[in-house]
Amino acid sequence: MTTIVTGGLGFIGSHTVRAFAEAREQVVATSYESTRVPTFLEPYVGRNVTIERCDLDEPGAIEAVARKHGADGIVHLALHRRASTDPGEDVRINMDKLSHLFDGARAAGVKRFCWGSNGAMFAELPEGPFHEETPVLLTGRVQPGAFKKAWEVLVHNYANNYAATADMEVVSMRISGVFGPTYRSMLNLPSRLCHAASRGHEPDFSERFGGVPFAGDNFDITYALDVAGAIRTLQLAPSLAHTVYNIGRAETVTAADLLDAVRAARPGFDADLQEGRSARYRPNACLDNERITNETGWRPAWTIPAAIADYIAWLDSGQEF
Repeated sequence: MTTIVTGGLGFIGSHTVRAFAEAREQVVATSYESTRVPTFLEPYVGRNVTIERCDLDEPGAIEAVARKHGADGIVHLALHRRASTDPGEDVRINMDKLSHLFDGARAAGVKRFCWGSNGAMFAELPEGPFHEETPVLLTGRVQPGAFKKAWEVLVHNYANNYAATADMEVVSMRISGVFGPTYRSMLNLPSRLCHAASRGHEPDFSERFGGVPFAGDNFDITYALDVAGAIRTLQLAPSLAHTVYNIGRAETVTAADLLDAVRAARPGFDADLQEGRSARYRPNACLDNERITNETGWRPAWTIPAAIADYIAWLDSGQEF
């Protein structure tokens, strides 16, 4: 069995490739812009991990890779970046990528196609937890959430009208916030805290990141290794009863909890948080995970304190991104 992971050298993608490799599965990691192989993947490259450069904008590109390697599964984690300041062109480019992927997979005889959606689907809802069947508002304040909503509708339509005739399952994976090794943007709080602790300096609480966090604000975040394990579980499951699955810890963690975990892992580290909660606080704002745990047996293995300690240890090791 061979699985293609698009965006396989990216943040979530590289951990997913490792999860497949550790299970002794054959996996092809595609990348277009990045050629840097994370250190933790190096032992597998040339054994059961193959790197392929693939431009997903090109019709037939993913089909060619799938046929070359006899792939029967695809995990799509490559970012659909903002392509243009022209909203119309941006929509066309992103939607073309999606159609190229599904047409190519279907033509190559791929049997299961799992793709990465996320919790931004529920960004406008005032309270959680969010189940797979939770109604979603059509509005979208930010581009990623708007596109994910549109893609889920189109993916569902594609699967019902085309993929079924080709015997190809299409599965949407709604993934919570993710933190861990190789994360680069520093947008999420645990990553900024861990980097600061490892380097021995104060965390970046500048306005570009929203300012000083409120101690009581909550986050729906999962360690990258757990997310990768869930993705592997869904892709390799003998059968799946649904076409949408949440991936997450099914509980929130506060900024104060995150800081406490970093303090425990790195005694002497500290940071000042604002008291209370901000206007962004939403009760129980997390993805429910009963569907994936009940159907597949997958469960998060990492507690927040253990994940924080592991992440800081990885940063301390100086491994290359």
